Amino acid sequence: MISFSSETKSFEYRNLLSNISGFIKVVGFEGFIWIAALIYLALFVNPYENHFTICPLSIAGFEHCPGCGLGNSIALFFRGDFNQSFAVHVLGIPAVIIILYRVYSIIKFNLIKVQTSTL
Repeated sequence: MISFSSETKSFEYRNLLSNISGFIKVVGFEGFIWIAALIYLALFVNPYENHFTICPLSIAGFEHCPGCGLGNSIALFFRGDFNQSFAVHVLGIPAVIIILYRVYSIIKFNLIKVQTSTL
């Protein structure tokens, strides 16, 4: 009885590892990075507070940087504040759409590659 339980757990563990490795093959490294970035912006960034920046233009004292505010705009988009998202950075909403399309195209390409390699 004990050996059956340990064999079942071993099988479940191998099955889980197989599922994870299959997911990694399908999503790929780039897709994983994009998904992680969107999840980070959606769940952990507070767009209503000031934060540390590594932007060289902002540090140099320039008023406007083409990239500053893009992350806050995406975070506002995920919170449903579309008008404020557009006001913070015009390209925030298109960036989300482009990133989601990129993740979709990576997954589609990798699925075709995995399916053809198993034939």
